[in-house]
Amino acid sequence: MFKTPFAPAARWTAAVLITLLSATACGGAGAETATVSADRVTGTWQAGDGASLALTAGRTFTASGLNAGKLADTGCPGGHSGGDWAFFAHDDGLYMTSPQATSGSEIGLSFTEESDEPCRLTLTVVDDGDTLCATSEPDTPCDLGVRFTRKD
Repeated sequence: MFKTPFAPAARWTAAVLITLLSATACGGAGAETATVSADRVTGTWQAGDGASLALTAGRTFTASGLNAGKLADTGCPGGHSGGDWAFFAHDDGLYMTSPQATSGSEIGLSFTEESDEPCRLTLTVVDDGDTLCATSEPDTPCDLGVRFTRKD
């Protein structure tokens, strides 16, 4: 039988500390997702690096600067671009964008412009709906380090 030099209380304390440190490292500041209705995300959003998005109630969007700075590796079209947006929702066991979803915590963008590679950018709603985070990995909100805040 394997014996540990630590007392049970010390093992438990170490396990709790490791769990807390892991949660802090992975969560990031304000990275807890929020589910909001479509009217909470419509409007103009601006990121600190100059990228901007305008989401309409008709589920269309216009964007600029999504191929620069920290977003350069996402494969999104550069300059001014546009297309349709939708919340992600479960549909027949699949998690995908749904034009019928009236609320959600993740937003998918579908660009009208042709691109050499697919755009790997999802917007995750965080900070109780006050921020849209650029995300390339669905399990890690805000992994791209770009946060859009409401401009209007």
